[in-house]
Order: sequence, then C-alpha cells, then structure tokens
Amino acid sequence: MSTDETQPLGTTSEDTHADAPHGTTTPGTTTPGTTPDGAAPAAAASTHPGVRVSSIVGGVITVLLGVGVLLVAAGYTIDVQLAAIVLLIAAGAGLILGPLVQGLRRGRTAPR
Repeated sequence: MSTDETQPLGTTSEDTHADAPHGTTTPGTTTPGTTPDGAAPAAAASTHPGVRVSSIVGGVITVLLGVGVLLVAAGYTIDVQLAAIVLLIAAGAGLILGPLVQGLRRGRTAPR
C-alpha cells in the first residue's frame, strides 16, 4: 500500500493527524475527491476512448474456442484445420474492418 505522505513505521494517517479537529486536514494534504484548495473537481469531459476492436475480436475468438470445446465434449466432430482457418480469417477481417467502421462513424459524428 502506498501513501503520499512519509510516516514512521507502525503509525497510520489517523495517528499522525490526531491533533487536528475531525473533518479537517493539515496544510498540504487533501481529502479524496477534492482539489488542493478544498473544492470538488469539475466534471471531466468524456474522454473515454471506447472499446478497442482488438478486445472485441479477442473476446469473440475466446468464445468461439469455448463453443468448439463444448461441441467436442458433447460428441460432435470438428475439422480442426478448417476451424482454425475460418477463425483466423474471421479474426483478420474483424481487425481490418473494425477500425474502418469506427473511422466512418467518427467522421460522421465529428463537428464541422
């Protein structure tokens, strides 16, 4: 566990601030969720980049492999070479077409 303050061994942050009134902080420290001046931070604009195409393709490959294992366990026979070829073609197409589709979507929704 890491803290921003240096503390002697065997003490906690409550021990070092025991002389401060409850609900206050010593100078130079902040409470979680506040800025150094004590104000709440402004809501940040949504900068989440979204889901990566490679994550989706990797998830689909994992699910399809799991389905293949379940089918083999249920007694079905699968041509492994053909399944591997189809899986690699589908993954390659997903990795190529996914970013193209995302680029087209971003191009349409971008402000002009």
